[in-house]
Amino acid sequence: MRRLYFVVEGYTEREFVNKSLGPYFASKGIYDVRAVEITTSKGYKGGLSNYAHLKRDIDNFLKSETDIIVTTFIDFFRLPSSMPRHNQVEDIAVIDDKIKVLEQGMTESINDNRFVPYIQKHEFEALLFSGKMGFELMYDDPRIVEELVAVVDEFENPESINSRPQFAPSKRLINILASRGEKYNKVAEGNLIAEEIGIELIMEKCLRFKKWIDSLEAIVRS
Repeated sequence: MRRLYFVVEGYTEREFVNKSLGPYFASKGIYDVRAVEITTSKGYKGGLSNYAHLKRDIDNFLKSETDIIVTTFIDFFRLPSSMPRHNQVEDIAVIDDKIKVLEQGMTESINDNRFVPYIQKHEFEALLFSGKMGFELMYDDPRIVEELVAVVDEFENPESINSRPQFAPSKRLINILASRGEKYNKVAEGNLIAEEIGIELIMEKCLRFKKWIDSLEAIVRS
C-alpha cells in the first residue's frame, strides 16, 4: 500500500491531517499518512504566497520515492495569482468551476499520475461549520455560540458559505468573536473544534471534501 503525503498551507492544516484524517485513514487500514507544510524559504514553512514553492515541494516528494501518492490541502480563498491557469478563472462565475480549472492547471503542471490536486472550497474554516458541537465546546459566551450555530443552520453544506472576503468562513468567525470582545486563534482553536465535530460528520456535510478523501483511499489501495 502506498504512502500518502498531504502538502498543506500551515500548522493548522497539518494538525488536522495528523489528528483527524490520519486516524480516519488508519481505521480503513491505511497507516502511512503524513502532512508537510509548504517550504517557503530555507528554514521556513507555512503559507502559500507563490505556486513555485508548492510545486517544488510536490516535485521533490515525487522524486524521492516511487510508492507514494501526493495531494494538496490548500484554500481557494486568497490563492496567489501565480497558480497555473489563474488568469483563466476571473470570468468564471461558479466557484466549483473555478476550482476545477485551477486543479486541472496543477495536474498539468506537475504531470505525474501519483499527484492528486485538491483545493478546499472556500477555506479550512468552512469545515468547522459542519456542526454546532465544536463551537459549544470552544466558546463559553452563549451569544457567540448562538450566532455561530445560526451560520451552521443556514448552510446545509458548509462548503457553500459565501466566499466574498467579508463573508468567508474565517471572517464570519473573526467578526462574530470580535463583536463580543474575543479573538479567533486558528492554530489554538481550529483543530479542537474540528475534533469535537468529528471527521465523519464533516464528511457527511462537506460533500466535495468527502469525494476527495474517498478518492484518496481508492487510489492508495490501487
